[in-house]
Amino acid sequence: MEPSTQEIHDKLVQVLGQTSEMYLATAGDDIWNAGAYFAELDPFTLTLVLETHGTTLRNLRANPTAAIVIAPAGPFQPFLQGRARATIRDEAGKEATIEALLRKEPQAKPLVEAGPVEAIELAITQWRVTDVPAGWLPGKHLTPDTALS
Repeated sequence: MEPSTQEIHDKLVQVLGQTSEMYLATAGDDIWNAGAYFAELDPFTLTLVLETHGTTLRNLRANPTAAIVIAPAGPFQPFLQGRARATIRDEAGKEATIEALLRKEPQAKPLVEAGPVEAIELAITQWRVTDVPAGWLPGKHLTPDTALS
């Protein structure tokens, strides 16, 4: 039996709440994959900080499309894959990102303080929610247009 949109949305929210760690793949003048801490502003908007002079941010400046993976307990527990559009947040957005990030993941404090960092907002254009034990293989797709309000 196919899961309902509500069940897919609930699993998405559950997985986002289980971890603050993600992997972010970017492609600009280089192809790169980086780990990062994130906080969710809502299920389709994530925020994080990146090194101002790092490869990931340089790639996002050249090509703001990114792929992400959030797998808090490995591939045989529920996990998320997503496609996102990245924007660099202004100074007020940067402060809000740091506050949200430290609220969710206090361990990120040394990273934020090591600086310099820029705040990024990821607008998720599509999630694939996979739950192998529940039989969601392939994963179930959810977009901002198909999600429940």
